[in-house]
Amino acid sequence: MKKYFKITEYVWLVLSLIMVITSVYLFIIGDQQTGTFSLLLTAFAGVMYSMRRRYNRMVERQAEKAAQMESQTTDKQQNKKA
Repeated sequence: MKKYFKITEYVWLVLSLIMVITSVYLFIIGDQQTGTFSLLLTAFAGVMYSMRRRYNRMVERQAEKAAQMESQTTDKQQNKKA
């Protein structure tokens, strides 16, 4: 599942970069209406990337915290047996 989260994060990043390039191209050739719509899609892709990145970091922190709690619990149990 962790791999899926990383892949979706990078997909949104790549999509955002592609949309930035497309927006710049559309403004250069003079199609402002389509360029503006493309900028909105760029903003959406950027927001989705940011949300995914925050979510991935939150999941990683929770996994680290769970691993620490598990190791502490195991250490306490081993100390009680000794």
